[in-house]
Amino acid sequence: MIRFFRQIRQSLLSDHKFSKYVLYAVGEILLVVIGILIALWVNDWNEGRKDQDKRTALLASLSVEFNANLKQLDSVMYYNSRVIEAANKIVTLRPDQAIPPVYDTLREWVANTTWLWTYNPQNGALRSGISSGDVHLIKNDSLINLLFSWEDVVADAGENEKRHIEVQLRAGSIVNPYVRSLSSSGLSYYDLPESDFPSDFHGLMLDPLFEDYIAEVYIHTFDAQDELKLVRQQNVKIIQILERELNRFK
Repeated sequence: MIRFFRQIRQSLLSDHKFSKYVLYAVGEILLVVIGILIALWVNDWNEGRKDQDKRTALLASLSVEFNANLKQLDSVMYYNSRVIEAANKIVTLRPDQAIPPVYDTLREWVANTTWLWTYNPQNGALRSGISSGDVHLIKNDSLINLLFSWEDVVADAGENEKRHIEVQLRAGSIVNPYVRSLSSSGLSYYDLPESDFPSDFHGLMLDPLFEDYIAEVYIHTFDAQDELKLVRQQNVKIIQILERELNRFK
């Protein structure tokens, strides 16, 4: 093809058809420019398609991750609500009501206040997207802001969880002198027998340290639950926007 064009140029020059040669040269330049523009367009199209594939893959991974996080969060909040409920019932129970007929119920409440559930979300896809820079392929400012603030919101909630943990770590030294471990609710799961030694729930209810412990459990679990509600709101928003973004590229 190059040889063909060279022959045309030589023919025009040898015949002294200079004006036609100039027109031909301009046409040849235009063909080259058009060819370059087409090549650039094809390259941009390919890059755009690659970016779209990366964006879709990241959105899908984030959707799986945040749906799993929401499921875990709902479990943690459910058990926190059980702790709050148990602590509230114990606080409203008078010491003289802690007698054998209510032992089974009371020991369940006491055991529930010692539950310790913390929220540990998966952030692998999010961190990978941020470190690789692929997160910036997402052209949704609201989603970007929610994703970048996600770990800070979780960390804020974690501060209340730490205080909650510190309170519950003191439970053993307060509860164990009165309640036998084999009398704790839930041990039947391990197929263990009842304790041969009686638990003293009446004495436990008369101990002011136990009252302090229950009050602290209630307060810190309640505060942790409030923080987790904010985390949940952000988790749900992220999932909703992710679903809308994924539907755009179907």
